[in-house]
Amino acid sequence: MTRRQRRSIQGRLLRALMLMTLLTLSLSTALYAVMDLKLFRDHLVRDLGVLAAVVGESCVSALVFQDPETAGRYLASLHREYQVRSALLLDGQGRPFARWARTPGPPPPSLMGQLLLPDLEIDHPLLFDDQPVGRLVLYVSLDELRRQVEHYLALGGLAALITLGLALALALRLQRGIAGPILALAERSRALSAGQDLAARLPDPDAGEEIATLVQGFNAVLAGLEARELSLSRHSRALDQANAKLRALALDLATLEETEKARLATELHDGPMQKLALAQMQIDSAARGRDAESADQIDAGLELLREATGELRSLQFDLSPPVLARAGLSAALAWLAESTQARWGLGMTYELDGTAPRLDRARSVLAFQCARELVNNLVRHARASRGAIRLRCRESCLEILVEDNGQGFAASQAHRRGDPGRGGYGLQGVCERIALVDGGLTLEELHPGARVRLWFSILDPVA
Repeated sequence: MTRRQRRSIQGRLLRALMLMTLLTLSLSTALYAVMDLKLFRDHLVRDLGVLAAVVGESCVSALVFQDPETAGRYLASLHREYQVRSALLLDGQGRPFARWARTPGPPPPSLMGQLLLPDLEIDHPLLFDDQPVGRLVLYVSLDELRRQVEHYLALGGLAALITLGLALALALRLQRGIAGPILALAERSRALSAGQDLAARLPDPDAGEEIATLVQGFNAVLAGLEARELSLSRHSRALDQANAKLRALALDLATLEETEKARLATELHDGPMQKLALAQMQIDSAARGRDAESADQIDAGLELLREATGELRSLQFDLSPPVLARAGLSAALAWLAESTQARWGLGMTYELDGTAPRLDRARSVLAFQCARELVNNLVRHARASRGAIRLRCRESCLEILVEDNGQGFAASQAHRRGDPGRGGYGLQGVCERIALVDGGLTLEELHPGARVRLWFSILDPVA
């Protein structure tokens, strides 16, 4: 705990009261002293100006008749004015004509006194027949004013000590009434915090409106913390449920991956691998025989190679159609409809409603994979003769509709669970994957047939 943290409420209140008292007293004393000193200085300047005018008028004749001795006597009359330290009479050309100085002279003021209250110079011009004949300069000491300042400082210091003593006594009395209820409130707050009972509330301390407001604020904080605790608990449960769904989805994807590997291995073994083996046998036999049947065997081997190449290309397109990365989602869905019709003999059409959307790579792949799974379910379970894929873009939402004229969902039960053993993970897997991009899926019976509609936002969520 730092020194600032160890300061008590009582000590802070005491220092605050003392500081306010000292500031108030200092400001009022300083304001009174400044106004009084300014008034004193203004009166002094005015009186010395009148004195310079009287003595200067007496010295005009001496200047006109070039009589420095008479001017000196006039200047010597200034010895009765204790503020005047010296006087200098200048002629019309600014040259010294007569001078007077007090003997002994006053001690020079201190550097601080000279900075705060510098000495004055009274410069009075002398005229004769409205023509300047010289100037009288009086050098005035402000020792009296400086002594008055010292007097003010002494009185102010004494008043400050007396006032601070009274303020200390008053503060000690007042702080008990202010700090006592606050300390009691703090003690109760620590007791509540130690018990971790957010449902408890502090009673009204009956110690004034301010303390009651503080208690009400503390109770409001407890209520907010209690509500936040409940909200965090709900979010924690929702997060646990989401984690469970993610784990289930990861398990489904792992199962799907293994199933797809098994399916690809079976299709490679039963299709291209058999054809490649037969082609090798045909070509090897033709190479050994070199007879009339060799050309037919080579032709048969080449035909088997072409069929194997085509089947390998079909498998490649099934894994990742290049048209998706090259031309976008709309072109990939059109290819999916064409390949499904060519492969399964199912009348499959594709329709684009509006302008083809521009999606990022992740959303395009996800949308195509979900659409392909819906088409695979249609082929395997719907027993349909016709199907259709429709792509629609509405403002910030993308929709994909897959429909058929088959037996519907009630008969096929494709929506209840996936069928990994037959190469798919069902509509439940599609729902979970589309939920990753804030999308959804709905099913609709058409009699005959069914329609599956999936949608998701094509805009990134605001961070």
